[in-house]
Amino acid sequence: MPLQLFLNELSVPREPVARAISVGHLKQLVETIRKARSIDASLILNSEVSLANFPLSEDTTIASIRNDSECVEESQYLKTVNNRAPLKWTVDKAEAGDPDLCEYRLRCDAPVNAGEIANGLGFSHLIDGLSLSLGSHDFWLKCFIELDLSTLDQTGNLIISQVMARNADSETTVVHHIDALRASLTPNIADGRELWERRAELLPNLIFIPRTRAQIQAILPGDPMLEQAWIKLSGIDNAIKVWKLAKVKYPMFPFNVRPESMSRRALANFKDAEGCIRIFSDHCDLAPANGRIHFIVESTPRRCALIGHVGRKLGIG
Repeated sequence: MPLQLFLNELSVPREPVARAISVGHLKQLVETIRKARSIDASLILNSEVSLANFPLSEDTTIASIRNDSECVEESQYLKTVNNRAPLKWTVDKAEAGDPDLCEYRLRCDAPVNAGEIANGLGFSHLIDGLSLSLGSHDFWLKCFIELDLSTLDQTGNLIISQVMARNADSETTVVHHIDALRASLTPNIADGRELWERRAELLPNLIFIPRTRAQIQAILPGDPMLEQAWIKLSGIDNAIKVWKLAKVKYPMFPFNVRPESMSRRALANFKDAEGCIRIFSDHCDLAPANGRIHFIVESTPRRCALIGHVGRKLGIG
């Protein structure tokens, strides 16, 4: 299931605000979505109403700003994002708890909207997704929002528990959640052999040169390298997916990617599938061991990443 984002309806100001403030909220919302899309290019943005009709204040909607030719680039970008409404439609389709048996509310001591039903935040908790808030109050700048969850036990008694919903109002707060969201999207892979066999299905924007087969297949069940290899390979794959959609000059990766130093570049020379020697200079780390993934970003004949090394840092065995 793609990454699910939920617009937090409670973060919308309930009074008229200056037009410039609403425009600022829309611009920041789009930047937040862009960052989340670097995690999963196929993400779905869920809202209670259609995205065009989503309010930014009491008297402003996304459509009203778009229709006045403000935020043109942001409006065009939102048209490329999968949007689904109403919220319950997504929850009904997910393998999650029954939304009709759950009620999420803000805590009674919340500084805004205390005790109110919180569908966007609640459904993000139910599906293990991410809620997106407008920065209309300091409360909505938090990475996690506390909620009261009311459910019924098997005997029909009401049970109230406290839960935390992931929340983001900006690129910075999305970064805080990246590892957890990637983990929630991780498929059930037993070992490196299965990862190799499913590479075309799971990592369609990556091409692996022959030498990487033995490296990946050697990863055993339970080896921390398996999770790390998936996080970084899927991160590269998603960056390529976004790059294809955005049509920018170069992909933006969700982690540090750097070239090999000139003194070590010869260590990153490998033969591709056609037997040609290529320099796989760009690389990222595989923590916590001294691991690396080396790759080449290619734009022709199609945009992809050519993976040349998955394993120990080159030159140290």
